[in-house]
Amino acid sequence: MIDTPRREDWVKRSHPASSSRRAAAARSNRRTLGPEERYDANIEHILQAAAAVFAEKSFGIASIRDIAAHAQISFPRIYYYLRNKEELLYLISRRAFEQLLKGARERAEQAADPEEALRLFIQGHLEYHMNNLPEMKVLVREADSLSGRHATQIARFKREYSRVCRRIVERVAEKYGKTLEREDSQIIASLMFGAMNWFCNWDEPPRYDEQRLRITDEVYRMVTAGLMSR
Repeated sequence: MIDTPRREDWVKRSHPASSSRRAAAARSNRRTLGPEERYDANIEHILQAAAAVFAEKSFGIASIRDIAAHAQISFPRIYYYLRNKEELLYLISRRAFEQLLKGARERAEQAADPEEALRLFIQGHLEYHMNNLPEMKVLVREADSLSGRHATQIARFKREYSRVCRRIVERVAEKYGKTLEREDSQIIASLMFGAMNWFCNWDEPPRYDEQRLRITDEVYRMVTAGLMSR
């Protein structure tokens, strides 16, 4: 079973005035996890359980009871952490996009050469995909189930991630002496994501995980060959 703080603690932890107090507490007792660290670990545990259940059963069929059972937490206690099933889906999707964006931006900064940046982007996306298969299945298949504010925020993450990819593609085209219209780079980026995201539906993802470098090379060649032939 996992620890359960009060729901009020979740609200307080995000208040700016509490930041210095949290930092002081962490310095004074580094070996023992405080309530907030335990809360973060418990949320992470629940999100992983929810991703596994959504990936197996789908968002529409899965229930909070299924998630609570997978996480080994009692059904009533799960509401100390989360309001409903859609909030779980939103947090899974947001966390995935945040990690993908962070990795993509860091790799783009490392690569002075556009072609290297493209290869690193593809490699980073596929590595995240292969290392977080349940989360990626949820992101690819279920994100459209979100509504209202949740849908709007995830759509914003999606646009930003796509923009990073498009900019890299445009830089590669410029290196080859080509000029891409925005719609052209959008189509190429969408085709890239279509190829990479379909990995979660392949017959034997574990076997293909062993060939991740080869898969990266094939996606890279697909994109660059199309750009060079324009």
